[in-house]
Amino acid sequence: MHRDHELIGGQDSPDTESLLSEDLHPSEKLLLRPELSARSRRNRHVKTWLHAVAIAWYTAMTIALYTWSIRLRAAHKCACETGMISSPAQKAVEYETLTITHNLDNSTSKYRGEPSPTIDAAWDELLQYNNIRVSSAELLAANLTSVALHDTPSGDSHLVTLDVYHTLHCVNRARKALYPAYYTSPNRPEVDRAHVEHCLDLLRQVLMCHGDVAMHTYQWRDDVRVPWPTFATTHQCTRWDRIVDWSRGRSVESLEGSILQHPTLGVSYPVDEKRRAQGNEE
Repeated sequence: MHRDHELIGGQDSPDTESLLSEDLHPSEKLLLRPELSARSRRNRHVKTWLHAVAIAWYTAMTIALYTWSIRLRAAHKCACETGMISSPAQKAVEYETLTITHNLDNSTSKYRGEPSPTIDAAWDELLQYNNIRVSSAELLAANLTSVALHDTPSGDSHLVTLDVYHTLHCVNRARKALYPAYYTSPNRPEVDRAHVEHCLDLLRQVLMCHGDVAMHTYQWRDDVRVPWPTFATTHQCTRWDRIVDWSRGRSVESLEGSILQHPTLGVSYPVDEKRRAQGNEE
């Protein structure tokens, strides 16, 4: 018996095809099978294509989000990481987390306490690579100029000091000012005072420039009414040994003699006592 079947939207759904297949005579099923197989193949092709498109879309989105996250992290890096200030020493900079202790007693540091040859030797070692050499290209990269050193065949050698060493020099100068009877000076008193005031204000500016935001905490003591500082603060620090290693390779052992000469006044060092008394020395 021939039956008419109404198809929704002019297309057979899988359920409709199943019902048709159940109602058809076996001979009619054979005639219908190629049509059903072709439709199934088309459906499989469509599904495969949709899966491929979905995979491609998710892959593209993943790559885009990863790239965006890298750019975002780069945009939020601090200046010390991205190198806003050009310096050949930047390549030596590494960071570490350190807890800095600063107790009031003198037993925790070899750089503090009553003057002695041992303490002076510690400071001399700390500042031994104060004077270093750089090339013209390295100065140009930082848009700087500096005096020439006359100790290389090429003549492409210039005197600089990494600022951390100049700052440490100022700390040492302020330390010595606490003990004028021990660290006698040939300079006039007003010259020494001006030098120390210069150093103290430099320290203020450097500290404000770096703006360390590490948290300094407090505690209660049984014998003190007010909060007492813990005297231990955790900081993100530049690895000092890396700076020392880099500076050692650029170090100028001595500035005395022909290595450093003023264009009109001649050899710079040693400084004669008259010029030293006038304050023309560091």
